[in-house]
Amino acid sequence: MPRSRELSEQMRTESRGRILQAASKVFAAEGYFKVKAGDIARAAGMSQGNLYWYFDSKEDVLKAILADGFSALHGLTAEIAALPGTGREKVEALIERTWDLYQQRTEFTTILLSLMAHGGAAFLKELGFDMLAIGTGFHVNLGPVFEQARAEGVLADIEPNMLVALYYSLFNGLAITYADLWPTMEFSFVREAVLRLLGYRKRADREPR
Repeated sequence: MPRSRELSEQMRTESRGRILQAASKVFAAEGYFKVKAGDIARAAGMSQGNLYWYFDSKEDVLKAILADGFSALHGLTAEIAALPGTGREKVEALIERTWDLYQQRTEFTTILLSLMAHGGAAFLKELGFDMLAIGTGFHVNLGPVFEQARAEGVLADIEPNMLVALYYSLFNGLAITYADLWPTMEFSFVREAVLRLLGYRKRADREPR
């Protein structure tokens, strides 16, 4: 019996996802430039020919991984920007959700920072990813959040864009410098470090919740 269109599409989606998951692991472990298409295929449990049924090249696999990761990061900042409530509540939600995202996507972070170290922003731009534009999107979403918190007296009196830069520098620094240790870190420890870096003022007993 021939497969239905829906079943065929589901199988294609599942196979594509398996390839991206396998590629993320080998890229993070070995480095993008050392990995060959055959390595990805073996990790995904399929032939190299089958791999090319879904992606034209190793580079296309990388592009898909990066696009998915950047989309998730941008989506997170947009969600935080759209939250109701105080600046304090938004900053606390941002830290918790960023932690969750980085824990879920440790391989993406490792791959991205490795590419930045080896090929830099110029290489990523060749792949179709303008890091300046991507970073600007994060600042557009989070700048007003940090400005609100600063106006409330919750954060240090520092320009909001600098606060955004400090925020990501800590998360990215931990991810690249302590890649093996990062997944085992306690959230409370990282949260406290981020808050101290931002000059966070704890909630006063009389402050309404």
